[in-house]
Parts: sequence; C-alpha cells; structure tokens
Amino acid sequence: MDQLNDSEFEEWVTQQRTYVEEYLSAQGIAEPKVGPWPAFEMAPAFAIWAVESKKVAGKIGWWAFSGDCPTDYVSEDGHCHPRKALQRLIDQWRSYVSFMKNGQQPSNTSFGDGANLRELSELLRKRIEILAEWILDDSLWEDR
Repeated sequence: MDQLNDSEFEEWVTQQRTYVEEYLSAQGIAEPKVGPWPAFEMAPAFAIWAVESKKVAGKIGWWAFSGDCPTDYVSEDGHCHPRKALQRLIDQWRSYVSFMKNGQQPSNTSFGDGANLRELSELLRKRIEILAEWILDDSLWEDR
C-alpha cells in the first residue's frame, strides 16, 4: 500500500470525510456529524468514520466506510467499536453478492442505474476478502 506523507494524508482524510458526508446526506441523514478523523484507517485505501447519533448527542449512531470500496454505512449496535462495525458491513455485503452475481440489485440498496452488477459483485467479493483479513489481524486494531 502506498505511504502518504503528512500533507497527503490530511488531504486524503478531508476528501474521504467529504465523500462520507455527501453520501450520508444523499441517503437521507440530514447534516451528518462525521468525526474529524477516521476511527480506523488504512490510508489511502479505506477508512471507518464515527457518525453522531441524531437521537443522543455525543453518541455514535452510525459507522460509515469510505475508500477503495463502495461508500456505505451501518447503524451502531451497542458494541461501539469500528472493528465490530466492519464485521457488520462485511456481513451485509456478503448478502448482496448472490443477488449481484445474478444481475439483480440487492434489496434495500442500489449500486446505481446501469451498473454492471455481475462485474461489481466480483469487485465487492474481493473487497470483502481483504476486509475480512483485516478484521482477523489483531495488530491492526491495537490501541483503537
């Protein structure tokens, strides 16, 4: 993975945070409060962002994901840890792959009009494999 210098890293963080804010807004989360820095990152490939709850100020309501993968999010489920949130995302994505292999949009999500879902299913499967390896690597999660 490419190493970023400090200014490149800050630029990447700013760009990814903007992508997440725009995505969440488009998904109906009005004025999302995304953390200033990722809760977990493997720059420049992937980041997990804490997003403040709309019901309880100062608490995490969602976890958002950005980088070299589909931008997505999951609700916080009480574990309040980015590693657990990533596992939930992977489980969610795994449920999409069989639909996409058959050229179908998964229910409750959309990969865009005219998207080649069969091709995207293979890309998503590869992202799932990489992220699943990261979940198992305890050294990536120390001090997080």
